[in-house]
Amino acid sequence: MNEVNWQARYENADTPWDKGEPHPMIARWTQDREVEGDILVPGCGRGWDLQAWGVAYPQHAVIGIDLAPSAVSSARRLCQDLSNVTVHEADFFSLESWYEGNRVGLIWEHTCFCAIPPPLREVYAKTVAALLPSGGRLIGAFFTDITDRASGPPWNTTMSDIECLFSPWFVIEQPVAEHRTFAGREGEERSLIMHRR
Repeated sequence: MNEVNWQARYENADTPWDKGEPHPMIARWTQDREVEGDILVPGCGRGWDLQAWGVAYPQHAVIGIDLAPSAVSSARRLCQDLSNVTVHEADFFSLESWYEGNRVGLIWEHTCFCAIPPPLREVYAKTVAALLPSGGRLIGAFFTDITDRASGPPWNTTMSDIECLFSPWFVIEQPVAEHRTFAGREGEERSLIMHRR
């Protein structure tokens, strides 16, 4: 199923997704949006996005999850001065390994959905739906226009795939027109907001 050894990728410095800074869309989304509940960052990597959410919402618990021990250690160091941030070394899909009954209000998606083998996408959709209450939001950057669609990670998806996977549980807004991303990723991603039904 195209499993990836993420720890080995970090040990070999084979981490092209790690830009050393948070995704540019976070600054836009945190300007004027209220959040109810905890903020969850699956596949948090070295913690750049996690740190940005923690700084923007100090009144909220911000929870990061990653499989790779190296990534988790780096994220914990990066966020060590943010008392509202917790990082778990765990499998996002194994809720019993990290979930503590948190009232999650927002899930930030960036390089987790595209990193899992496509056969696990339905599990991802069901997991985020189970974690969010009605009105909760799944927001993030989804790779929908990668030129090399057959290889991965990142694995490409399409808007029709996203609608098929998430619409049973979510109302999906139109892609955000003013999408901002890292240099070199222009035209590959779309910013999406999904509201839990």
